[in-house]
This record gives sequence, structure tokens and C-alpha cells, in this order.
Amino acid sequence: MEARDLDIKQLAILLLKHRYLFIAVIVVVLTVTAAYLYKAPRIYRATAVIEIGPRSENILGRRVESITSSGADYYWANKEYAATQYEIIKSRAVSSKVIESLSQENVLDLLGIRQDEDASAEDIKNIDTVSILQGKISVDPQKNSNIVRIGLSDTDPEVAAFLANSVANSYIEFNIEKNYLATRDAAKWLSEQSINLKKQLEESEITLFNFKKENEVLASAFEQRQAMLAQTITEISSKLTEKQIYQKALNAKIEELSSLEFADTEEFFTLDLFRDKPVIQNMKLQYLEIRRKLREKAILYGDQHPDISALRSDEKNIRAALLGELKGILEGYRVEGKTLDNEIRKLQGMLQESQKEALKLNKLEIDYNKLKREVETNKKLYDIVLERTKEADLHTLMRANNIRVIDRALVPKGPVSPRKNLVLLVGLIIAVLSALTAVTAAEFFDTRLRDVEDLERIVGRNILGIFPSFDIEDPGKIPEIAFEGSQHSPAVESLRTIRTNIRLAHPDVNAKSILVTSSLSQEGKTTVSANIAVSFALAGRRTLLVDTDMRKPRVHKLFGIDNKEGISTHMLGEKGIEQVIRRDVYQGLDVLLCGPIPPNPAEMMESKRFRDMTERLRDLYDIIIFDSPPIIAVSDAAILSSMIDGVVVVVKIRQVSRDILKRSVSQLTKSNALLLGAVVNNLDLKGGGRYGSYYYYYHEKYRYYGEAQEKKPA
Repeated sequence: MEARDLDIKQLAILLLKHRYLFIAVIVVVLTVTAAYLYKAPRIYRATAVIEIGPRSENILGRRVESITSSGADYYWANKEYAATQYEIIKSRAVSSKVIESLSQENVLDLLGIRQDEDASAEDIKNIDTVSILQGKISVDPQKNSNIVRIGLSDTDPEVAAFLANSVANSYIEFNIEKNYLATRDAAKWLSEQSINLKKQLEESEITLFNFKKENEVLASAFEQRQAMLAQTITEISSKLTEKQIYQKALNAKIEELSSLEFADTEEFFTLDLFRDKPVIQNMKLQYLEIRRKLREKAILYGDQHPDISALRSDEKNIRAALLGELKGILEGYRVEGKTLDNEIRKLQGMLQESQKEALKLNKLEIDYNKLKREVETNKKLYDIVLERTKEADLHTLMRANNIRVIDRALVPKGPVSPRKNLVLLVGLIIAVLSALTAVTAAEFFDTRLRDVEDLERIVGRNILGIFPSFDIEDPGKIPEIAFEGSQHSPAVESLRTIRTNIRLAHPDVNAKSILVTSSLSQEGKTTVSANIAVSFALAGRRTLLVDTDMRKPRVHKLFGIDNKEGISTHMLGEKGIEQVIRRDVYQGLDVLLCGPIPPNPAEMMESKRFRDMTERLRDLYDIIIFDSPPIIAVSDAAILSSMIDGVVVVVKIRQVSRDILKRSVSQLTKSNALLLGAVVNNLDLKGGGRYGSYYYYYHEKYRYYGEAQEKKPA
């Protein structure tokens, strides 16, 4: 909080320092603002309120839709439709319709265009009245609604209202014309398309008819023929399969019989063959019966018995008959196999023919369906286009519109621009900011020392004290000696503080000889050195004030004495040092003046005699104050600083620049001088910054306390 208060106080001090600049900038800016308000034209704004619906009213019913409104809902939902309408309102097309609705003589007057008497008809014709009107139009859509405010600004309130209503009406008329033209163009296009589609429909119907006629098919015949062919193919396939299965079985029998060897053996006749042939089975049974009888007879009668011979004959006959029967069956199988092969080939041919006919029928059906679909598609397209053509013709007569006026513009009662209070407030803010900027710039580009902080930072040491400005009103006293006034004045107290700080600046160094100098002339080094010397003298110290400014000596003028004898007199050997010292010039203070100004001060100060003089003075006095020339002006101060115990730099705040002070400190440092510190001279305690205000408060309080003590009765 304390730092904040300090910053505010420093800002106040800065403003006080540049108060004239600050006030001047504010006055100039406010004057310009007032002039602007006085000369600025009064602008009036009239507003017409319209509603932009997503689509026009459908007075013909839901089945009759507008040709041009099919996508309006989509655009409105995506804000693109609305944004497009806002741009149309501000477009040249709408403004041109407004201009066209006005008489040519009144256009320029309504738009506030002054006609020059010397202007030719060509010049008037080249005036872009449309652009001028466009610049007056503003569009303000209301959030979350279809309401739009069309504003128009003009210097005449009645003209503003008239033009605002004209823009709204022209926009509505433009929208109606746009819809009408779009519907008319669509109706024309639909009419052309209906003619083409009708022709395509008739051509496709004729093509379908010719196809039926050429192929002798009807729509229902395809299904019947397909069913019949499918049944035929199924039956043929079934028979073919049966024949092929039977053929395989027959071939197996033929192969088995062909592999046998027909021999008249017992084993051949015992084979189990042709179970499905009863004749063969009966003959085999007869043969086996005869063989059994032969075995029985042979046992009973022997081989020569007549019955055995008869049985052998029967056996032979039946065996011959059986072999013949078997060969006949095999041959019959072979004949049957050939017949079966012919039947299978015929069935396969029939199946292939049926399949080819089925594929052909499928191809015919595909072509037929394609032509049929084309006819149906053309018919649907023709019906749709014909219906939309009739709807478009109706809409061209309707002049449908989705925009309507909600509130017509009224004549505004007061101007909207300039807003005096706002302009004055902004002007005041700009004035203050400009003034602060000017003050900041002036302070930034001011290279002079600004305050005590700058001085301490450059010198590298704390200041020894602040010697404020003071006035001695008594004409009989020395005006530049602060002790001539009140002993409790801020200047006197500051000198006491400086005296103490000089003694405490370097406790390890017994600074008997002190050089008081400054960076430039007119910083008050002579006044400060004289007052410091008086301060030491009043403290009871043997003090000598030496005027070593041998180019522009001023100590003798300060005390009102002559400068006939001094350092130059002693350096010439005319008198001893004790003889040229002025005794008790001011309350115990001795003064060694410059004397006649020598032609070569620097060479004289570098001489051994001068050094011997300073050593002699150190033996005679407790404190010696040397008043030297400025550091930057000549080299005298740098020469003297090498012979003196310590150096005090007198600085006048806001007079010497920071760069010059840096050079002074650097020059003293190069001379190996002991810098005791700096004294701020001639500081206005009431307006001298933070330190000045602090010292002013402290010294005023101290003075009040001292005066009260003096008036207090013993």
C-alpha cells in the first residue's frame, strides 16, 4: 500500500511539473472535440421492420408447391439463406430499384447531394447515386427470429423514413420479381421437357408394340411357355437319367457275360447266373436232376446200364440247350444296349433343344421387360413434368412472396449521431490519455536529472543532503548565507545534516580538506561551499574557505569584500599565506580569496608551491573548504581533487543532464579522488519530489517545535 501511495504521489508530482503541457493538451483535444460536435452533421436513422419467411404462403394447397421454394428450408436452417437475403437488401439491385422509383430531379436532393452551379449535365450523370444510397442502408437481423430491421441514415429525418420504406418495398418487389422470373423460366423449361418426354413415351410404346409383334409374344405367354419348357426339361431329364442308369446296369451284365468262357464243364453249369430268367433256372434244375440220377444209377447198375446211357443222352441235350440259351441271352443284351444308346442320344438332343428354347425365351423376356420399363419410366416422367408445368403456370399468376412488412419506418424524433455525451466522454478520455502521453514523452526525452534516486544511482553513493532554496528578506544581511535567517529554517537544518554526513561519509578518513565542485556552472557550488564552511565555523571548528575558482571567482562578491590579494598574490611570492588570508569574515570563518586572476590557473595549481600551500593550510585549520571550477568546463577540479581529502559534488536537480553528471563522476574517479557524496542544491521543498516533500514536512514540524520552545517562558 505504501509503494502504491508513493507511485501515485510521484505521478502527481510529475503532472505538477508538466502541468502547463498537461492542461494545454487537454484544452486542445477538448477544443477539437467541441469543434467536431459543432460542425458534425446531425444524422437521423429510420427503421422499417420486415419478416423474411422460409417460404411463401401456399394458397393452392399442399399438392401445389412453388417451383423455386424447394430448398428454402434447407438454406434457412443453415443460415445461408438468411445471410443471402441480408446481402440482397444491401445490394445494388435493390438500391437501383429505389433510385428508379424516384423522379430524376428529386434523387440528388433526397440523397443530400449539393449540386454545384458550374456542374455540367455529364458531371451530374456520372454521380453514382446507387452507391451513395447503399452507404446509407444498414441491416440488423434479430437473433433467433425471422425479423430483420432495415435502417437508413440521413441528415433529414423525413427523408430517412421515406427511403427506409422505399428500400423495404423495393426489396419485396425484387423478391417477387425474382420468384416470378424463376417460376416463369422453370415453367418454360418444364413445358419444353414435357414435349420431349411425350415424344419419348410414344416412341418407346411403339418400340414395345413392334417387339411383341415380331416375336409373337404377350406379357402372359412368357410365364406359360416358361412353365411348359420347365416341365418338358424335367421329364426329359428324368427319362434320360433312367435310361442312363439302366444302360450302366446292362453294360455291367454284358461285360460280366462276355468275360465268361462258355465251356461244357460242371463248374460252368453250377454258376449262379440269370436269376431273373425262369427258363434258365428251370433248365439248370433239370440238368442238376439228371446229374443226380446218373450218380445214383451208376452206383446201382454201373456205367453200361441202358438207363444210364439214356440219362447221359438227356444230360448232353439239356447242356447243349442251356449253352445255346445263354448265348442267345447275351446277344439279346447286346442288341438291347445298341437300342438303348439310340434312345439316350435322342433324349439328350431333345434336352439340348429345350434348353436352347428356354434361354431364347429368357432373352426375349429381358428385352421385353427392358422396353416395358422404359415405357413406364417415360410415362412417370411425363406425368410428373406435366403436373409441375401446370403448377408453375399457376404460380406465375400468383405473385407469391415470403417477405412482408411488419412495421413501416416512422420519422425519427432525434438524431443518432453524433452522440454528444459519448463523444464528450471519449474526447475527455482521449484528452487525458494524450496529455499523459505528452507528459510521459516529455519526461522520457528529458535527459536532465529527474529526482534524487537518479542522482544516487549515478554517483554511486547516498546524497549528503538537500540544500533547499531560501530567501533572506533583510537587506542588511548576506542574502546567500542561510544562517542569516531563522536558525530553525529548513535550509539551516539541511546544512547541519550535510555537515554531519560529510564527517560520517568515510569514518576511516580524516577529511580535513574538502573540494566542493559541480558538473556545470550555475549549479550554486559557491553558495553551497560558503554555507558549508559557515556551518563548520559555527560548530566551533577552525574553518577556512578557499576560492580556487581562478577563472570566475565569486566568493569575494558573496561576502562583499575586495579581491585584491589572495592565492595568486601568494603564488607570485609577494606575500606569505598567512598575510593574504582574510580573518573572521563571517562569525569565525576565514577566507582565502583567489586574488588577481592569473593567465594560467591550471599550471599554477599543478606547481609544487601550490601543493606546499595546501599542506600549510592543513596545519593551520581543522576544516578547509575549496570552492573549485566546474568539472566539465575545465581541468582545475580534477587537478585539485588529487590534493584534497574528499570531494563533494553540488547538483541542481532538473538542470544538469544525466550524461554530464556521469562524465563528471567518471573524471573524478580517473583522478583517484575520494567522492564523499553529492549535495542537492536549490530544491523546492514543496514541489521537489518525494525527498523534497519529506524534508519540507520534517523541517516545518521541527521549526514549529523550536519556535514553541523559544516562546516558552523560563
